[in-house]
Amino acid sequence: MATEHATARLHKDGPLELRGDLHLAGSAVGAEAWLCRCGHSKTKPWCDESHNTAACSLTGDGPHRDGVALPDAPAAIDLAPQPNGPVKVTGPLVMLNEAGEVTDRTMQVFLCRCGKSAKQPYCDGTHRRAGFIAP
Repeated sequence: MATEHATARLHKDGPLELRGDLHLAGSAVGAEAWLCRCGHSKTKPWCDESHNTAACSLTGDGPHRDGVALPDAPAAIDLAPQPNGPVKVTGPLVMLNEAGEVTDRTMQVFLCRCGKSAKQPYCDGTHRRAGFIAP
């Protein structure tokens, strides 16, 4: 039975919805997770719905990129939060906008979690200037 690649779906002014075989620093965390994108969650890297009260503006559509060809067989993706920085995602991942349309296909990406990147959902290094702090 064929399965699909893991997906990361943007939610306007909200979290990043991940679906697939998900791992955090090598340990399985299930098939669904919600990553904080606003930078205010007290349970980083997970969303605690702080975006509902935070003054943040997050896109529901990412830049459309050419992407890469993904392997035929889906595989686990590993989430590795970088200290005071983005979440490094490794493995075959399909990026989706809020409407569920494909915007990118990638084998490795750094996702913004400070809420300030001009290239949302991708990290552009703004966390350094913003003084973002997270494990």
